Amino acid sequence: MKKTYICVLVFAIIAILAGCSVRSTETIKKEEIKLYYGNLDNSKIEWIIRPIQYSNETEKYSNALKELINGPYSSDMIRNINENTKILSIQNRDSIIYLDLSKEFLLPSSDISQMNAIITITNTLTQFNEIEGVRITVAGKSIVSPSGEPYKVLSEFNLAKNRKINIRLYLPDDNAEYLLPKVKEIEIGEGESIGQRILEELIQESNEGGYGIIPKGAKLISYSEDKGIATVNFSKEFIENHQGGSTGETMTIYSIVNSLTELENITGVLFLIEGEKRENLGHYSINEPFRRAENLIKQ
Repeated sequence: MKKTYICVLVFAIIAILAGCSVRSTETIKKEEIKLYYGNLDNSKIEWIIRPIQYSNETEKYSNALKELINGPYSSDMIRNINENTKILSIQNRDSIIYLDLSKEFLLPSSDISQMNAIITITNTLTQFNEIEGVRITVAGKSIVSPSGEPYKVLSEFNLAKNRKINIRLYLPDDNAEYLLPKVKEIEIGEGESIGQRILEELIQESNEGGYGIIPKGAKLISYSEDKGIATVNFSKEFIENHQGGSTGETMTIYSIVNSLTELENITGVLFLIEGEKRENLGHYSINEPFRRAENLIKQ
């Protein structure tokens, strides 16, 4: 009798567990979603498809973000969200997702990276039909945009349109001893090189502001990036028309180098003249890449 009772009890437990397992499996949903990432120089936002699993709506949004933070697994895309960012809370209230992230989210050093991080989160979450907007905070506080205004509820960004970004240019101070940062808002089209636009804006600032950092008549022939090195190819006037002097040469070289290395994918700058390496620009040897010079930035 006792053996019979034990057998019945064991079978009952197995049946209950099996039933729970079936019900649990049935509640797990799978969905393929878009995850948005920047290309290598952050000039445009692209997307990839990746599957997620979830058992409820909150888990769906949370798992989508976790996959976004994991990264693109692709050599031609970059993750603008710091990998140590944590989701502190996420709620859908009246079709608006209220998302609170840990302070690591603010660690990207450039305005472009932070803006692209916000775009990738917003577009990843607003792809769900029930979501109309996203409100992002960090440790309970609003994120302040480069213009000084806090971000409020954001709707899906139209990636086909030109978008406004802030770049940081480094220009000489009054004594031409240090470089001062100047934040400038520009419009950039899809696929347009941000690095090239930075150089074009430097040339314009040099001409209009009388800085003389880019010699008169010097033209930017081409711009390219490879493995963290930006190659800037100027016409011969870059050397022939330079006013000379070690101070002026320093301001010319590092105005360009420090402005371009604001981009997180750029660690050095190589100068070419008419497509060729040259030995010198006055007191400087310019046949190797230059690295950023923080000591020249006026605090």
